[in-house]
Amino acid sequence: MSYGLDTRLGICFQNSYGTALTNSIHWLPFMSEGLAATKETIISENMTGRYDEGQMYEGVNEISGSVEMEANPISLGAIMKAFFGQATAVTSSGITAHTYKPATTDFDIFSAKRPVTFVKNTADAGSAHLYYDTAVSKFSLSIANGELLSCAVDILGGKYSQIGSMASSLPAGQGWTWDVASVSIGTSAQTGLRDLTIEIEEGLETKHIVGLVKTPGRIKRSGARTTAINGTMIFDTQAEYQKFLSQAERELIVNLKGTTEIQSGYYETLTIKCPLMRYMEFAPAAGGPEEIEVGFSAKGIYSTTSATAIQITLVNTQPIY
Repeated sequence: MSYGLDTRLGICFQNSYGTALTNSIHWLPFMSEGLAATKETIISENMTGRYDEGQMYEGVNEISGSVEMEANPISLGAIMKAFFGQATAVTSSGITAHTYKPATTDFDIFSAKRPVTFVKNTADAGSAHLYYDTAVSKFSLSIANGELLSCAVDILGGKYSQIGSMASSLPAGQGWTWDVASVSIGTSAQTGLRDLTIEIEEGLETKHIVGLVKTPGRIKRSGARTTAINGTMIFDTQAEYQKFLSQAERELIVNLKGTTEIQSGYYETLTIKCPLMRYMEFAPAAGGPEEIEVGFSAKGIYSTTSATAIQITLVNTQPIY
């Protein structure tokens, strides 16, 4: 028997597509995960004089699933490397600022992103699960009143095997609560936000190749990258509504600062910048007698000045990922 409480999940960055790697694992505290190997079935459609289904064959094999976690200041960097690629790191006095931007080139001809290996140990005295040649296709950060900052990713690929159970150790560090977050749009501090989610979708898909294997031969792009911003704000004034009507594009900045010093004068911080944000939907509606709240959706637009649609800087004590 195994409990979810006993499960350990780790991520490791591969040097190439096709070769799993487990010698430098970042273990991840998480709330839920759905990683699984899937096997499709091919059913023969030939008519053979019987009323029953035809002969069955093993079809394509894939890996899919998602992971949701409260954003730990150390392990979040590993997840962001899996999605964005290698950060630009600046270290001073044992504190490192890791700056992530979406990739502008593919990792190689086989994978749009650097392939990653996930290890899942369910602590049931059996083998650990190894998912490799996978890619993180979607990444999101969410903050809501009364909660911790959370992170969610979608994963696709890949290949599956089993290995022996592995020892694990989780990183130290405290999460960010909602009350350490500040948000500004343009030059205006937003004091009425109830929740905010930023989600980046890469538009990846697996491609199977005619050959000797049933697993994906490539993970490539099938569409444009999108950056979606969704949230709820109290309708105190019409200032943001007017920006929706005019379809203005302004900078969004979200900053979270930990409450415990990691070194004299330094804290674990996370800063998200979308150089151009544009509202797609903004509909103030009175749904009842209470204070009006507006659910809005927006997009992060690519800025030719910043050469990106989003930039995330994580400051912690991890020198490199």
